[in-house]
Amino acid sequence: MDIDPIGDVMTWVATYGVAGLFGIALAERFVPVLPSYGLLVAVGIATAEGTWSLPVALTTSITGGVVGCVVCYLLAKALGESRSRALLCRTGGLFGVSNAGIERWTAILHDNRTMFTFAAQLVPTVRLLAPGLAGLLRVKTAVFVTGSACGVALWNSVFIGLGFATSTVVDAANASALALSVLVLLLVSEGVALVIWTRWRRRAGRAAIERMSAGDQ
Repeated sequence: MDIDPIGDVMTWVATYGVAGLFGIALAERFVPVLPSYGLLVAVGIATAEGTWSLPVALTTSITGGVVGCVVCYLLAKALGESRSRALLCRTGGLFGVSNAGIERWTAILHDNRTMFTFAAQLVPTVRLLAPGLAGLLRVKTAVFVTGSACGVALWNSVFIGLGFATSTVVDAANASALALSVLVLLLVSEGVALVIWTRWRRRAGRAAIERMSAGDQ
């Protein structure tokens, strides 16, 4: 007998139909007991089995995720800078993100707000903290909602599509096993992206130094 805890959760969610799907997408922002990519893969599998249509699964999960982002963003704005920063540091600590990491992401958001609100939704853990960071820095609501919505839409579509496609090809897809495979792929991808980013920053830094040296001559 296969052990499939994520699949079991989705069986429970499916009993509540579209409302259950919206609820789990919204709750994932506040109580991330299971990784979002695992839940989304399971949504894709359930969709392939006829629980929801693909357009309904995508629209509902994206709407739930965006609403969750907006609630976190507004909460951080309402709390004020000092309290929201303290809350973010405590929350980040639960996920292994240090205070220095929070400050680093805050600096990145401050320098490039539009791109960060989108890109942050494609990075595990950071995607949960990004709405709070945006609220802390009082990013314009239109900028935040647009960027976050695009990021959530891409993130959800990729993993729901992966679960849907896999279940279509494989008769009995185990959501938990597939989620573990996706985790490995994500870790490898993040490692490659980090190496590329680090090398680019170093080259950019060296180029800046060379330009400064050339200007002094």
